[in-house]
Parts: sequence; structure tokens; C-alpha cells
Amino acid sequence: MISILYIVLILILLNKNSFFNIKGINKFEIITALFIHLIAGAALYFIYTKYYSERYTADIFKYYDDSLVLYDSFFSNPLDFFRIILGLDFDKQYFLNNYFIEMNHWDTSYKNSLMNGSRMVIKINAILNIIGLKSYIFNMLTFIFISFLGKFLIIKSIIQKFNLKYPKLFFWSITLIPTIALWSSGILKEPLIILSFGLILHTMIGKRIVNWLNLSLLIIGLGIIFKVKFYVFICFFPALISFVISNNFKFKPIKVIPLVCLILFISIGLLTNIEDSYNPLYILANKQNDFIRLAEIFDAGSSFKMIPIQPNLISLIKSIPNGLINGFLRPFPTDIHKLIHLFPLIENLVIYGIIAILIYKLNILKVKLEIEMQNIIFNSIFFVTILFVITGISTPVIGALVRYKVPGLIFIIITINLLYDVLKKNSTQ
Repeated sequence: MISILYIVLILILLNKNSFFNIKGINKFEIITALFIHLIAGAALYFIYTKYYSERYTADIFKYYDDSLVLYDSFFSNPLDFFRIILGLDFDKQYFLNNYFIEMNHWDTSYKNSLMNGSRMVIKINAILNIIGLKSYIFNMLTFIFISFLGKFLIIKSIIQKFNLKYPKLFFWSITLIPTIALWSSGILKEPLIILSFGLILHTMIGKRIVNWLNLSLLIIGLGIIFKVKFYVFICFFPALISFVISNNFKFKPIKVIPLVCLILFISIGLLTNIEDSYNPLYILANKQNDFIRLAEIFDAGSSFKMIPIQPNLISLIKSIPNGLINGFLRPFPTDIHKLIHLFPLIENLVIYGIIAILIYKLNILKVKLEIEMQNIIFNSIFFVTILFVITGISTPVIGALVRYKVPGLIFIIITINLLYDVLKKNSTQ
């Protein structure tokens, strides 16, 4: 009952709030998009209950199940609950013995809370359990709405900034891409990452009003990425810095990006000398080793062979070509063992086919992109390349690889729509 009331409340909010107005998109389309997210959430729930029967390893259940331990502590020992939520659990042994030992995903092999985004998702679910009376459906609906709000902010920001000629195309391409729709509609980290992107784009390229609210939203967006998926932050931050430099000093991004790349490699080289738990190459090698080991233990049918990397810069550089291939091109036809893996293969073929056609036509027309358009397109590609290389190096399982690429896929869709808009505007001149 509480979940039904929640949906009704959201629908009223969408219908009445002027914030949800986008040029070229009507309220019926926005509400329809929300229902598509709900259907995707139901589909994801069906997949994990039908095909992945081991609940403790199922991604959409693991954060919720662990959060029940914190939920129970709210009634048995409220002080401990708030200490854990606020990160004041300094007596590690006490909290380990009484709470964390009952959780399967509170800790990771990295032994470093900075790199552990699971804790934040568990805490969010614990708070939602109190509001929604421990209803899994309520928590799932909240994460779906978080994702929906993030996509809405992304769409609204891009349409307002570049005055897109075909806003509906952009709106529905972000909404209907199966991989994005599916993996952003469950109790996962992806909805929080998408919300973060929405907040960042809204403050960076939306209405250029510098005030405390926009600054706060930007910090919140970056903070969520930092805490929830540190490796996405590492991939996104260089592109964001490049975007800010190009935007403020009117430099061409094609000149700024190589300089940022050089600084990035130098920084990585320097960081290899620090403690292992904060060494990015050690963390990357450890993450890859964990995935390889888990794929062997659970006999993952969608796993593929991967060359182990060593925690040094030379090994990273050697693995980049393989990371590019895995990140951008997998799944290959030979990787398809389940129907669910067929969709990302088709998506890749369609997306890269469209990009090739757009580049060809823009080249024929000799279209030159404006500096602001260059800035967001080239830095989107910069972020996507780093992300896809890192995931392609560290993730030897097709299902996980596809999900981890979702943040990059969003920026690929943004790039496609911007190129298409430029092409159409120049074709009609």
C-alpha cells in the first residue's frame, strides 16, 4: 500500500511541478518515461529471481539485505544506528562483532573505506527501510526515481544549453536504451551515479548562475561519485578538469586533453610509491584479481580470458590496447551465452554504426563544431575512453562489464545527439 501511495505522490509531483518542464517534451511523455523505468525495474527483479537464485550474490538484493542489519539496530540500539550512518563507528571491533559481521558486503578486499562504495548504498537503504517500513519495493521505487531524476537533469541541461532541434529524440534515446534502462532501475550504485551526473551537468552547463545552491549541488554530485564508485570519479575528474579549463579559457579541448593525460600518467606514477591500499594500480590489479577469482569460483558462463596486470605503470600501459578492445567492443558474438547479453551486442553495432554515419556526413558537409560543442563532445569521449579502458582491463565477466559501462554509455548517447543536431542544423541551412 505504501508503495502505491508513493507512486501516486511522484505522479502528482511530475504533473504539478514546473521544474519538470522541458522544451519540446510534454508531461504525458515524462510520465510515460517513468512507467518505462518501473517496467525495467520489474524486468530486472524478474531476471535476478528467475536466473540468479543465490540471493546473497545477487546485486539488486545485496545492499538491501545488508541494510536490514542496520534497520534492526535502529530499534535495538538507536545510538549505534546513528553512529554507523554518520561514520562515527570508531570502535571498529565493537561494531564488527555486533553488526558488520552479519553483513556480506560491508567490507571489500581493498580494506579501505575510501574505495568502498557499498557502505553508502547500504546506509541509504537502512534509512529508506525506516521510512518505507522495510519494504523492498519502496526502496526499489526510490532508486528508480533517483535514476529518473538524474536522467531528467541531464536531458534538461543539454536541451537548454544547445537548443536541440530534436529534443524528443534525445529524451527517448536516453530513456529507451535497454542497457541504461535496465541497470538504472534497481537498488544498485548506477542510479546514484546517474543522479550525480545530472547534478553536475545541471550546474556546469545549465543556467550559468553561480550561487551557493549550484556550488552545493556540484559538490554533492562529485561527492556521491567519489563515495559510491571511486574508479568512476577517477575517470570522470580528468575530463571535468579539461572541460573547465577549455570552457573558462576558451582553449580547444583537443589541445587540453593531451596535457591532462600527461599529468594523469605522471600522477599515477607518483601514486605507485604510496601505501598499497591507496595505490590506484594496486587497487586496479586487486579488483581484476577479485573478478577473475570470483568468475572461477562461481563458474560464470559469461567470463572471458584476461591477462593479469601487475601494480606498475608499465603493466598498465601494456594492458591498455586489450582494455580498449574489451571496453568498446565486447560482447563479441562468441561471448553470447544468454539472451540478456544479446542486447548490448546489438546496441554496440547500432551505436557505432550511427557514429560512423554521423562523422562521415559531417565530414562531407565540412561542418566545424563550435568551441562549446567541441568541449562537451571531446571531453565526453575522453571520459568514456578512460572508463572503458579501466573496465575493460579489470572486468572479465560480460554481465558486469556491460553494467559498469553504463555511465559512459550515457555520454555516448549525449555525443550522438549533439552530432546529429549539428548535422541537421547544417543540412537545412
